[in-house]
Amino acid sequence: MLIVNEILGNVIADTQWKKIYNQMSCDGKVHAIMFSRLESERCRLLKRLPELNEEMGIDLKRGMVLHNGDILYYKTEDKMFIANIEAEEMMMLKFVGKVHEDALFEAAVRLGHAIGNQHWQIKVVGKTVFVPLALDRKVMESVIKTHDIPGIEYVFAEVGGEKISNERYEHFHNFPHGHNPHIHSH
Repeated sequence: MLIVNEILGNVIADTQWKKIYNQMSCDGKVHAIMFSRLESERCRLLKRLPELNEEMGIDLKRGMVLHNGDILYYKTEDKMFIANIEAEEMMMLKFVGKVHEDALFEAAVRLGHAIGNQHWQIKVVGKTVFVPLALDRKVMESVIKTHDIPGIEYVFAEVGGEKISNERYEHFHNFPHGHNPHIHSH
């Protein structure tokens, strides 16, 4: 079994590795290993590679996640394994139009309330909020429409790992929650 303890580099972000990748790719020595978004966020996992008759154990430092193009294994002139994050259907929400700061703040809080009440995972990249499909599209759409938040537009789209995988935003947020009794005073 091959054990991966560190990411060696990235063929997308590092020009030196990109040259090596391109050469090895031409020689048929690059193997792209597919990971789901959830797998890419785990620092420990076992990946079976039946097409290579191989198993890969991944044991990264806590908090590290895999990104598209990460080099998991490299042996000069022999082979290179890189990570490929699978595309996933998501709801993408954006704030649109020119809005006063107070209105923008209110919209952000209301959106956070709507999404948080559903316990949906989110990831913010720039000014876009990505929400993986947790339910049927119609149900998720209904939740957002019910809250009628001005200045918010959304679309459903297949989102590849390269779009949401970067250094600034490491993983989806899945905030812990409790079911303690609480009272709303009005």
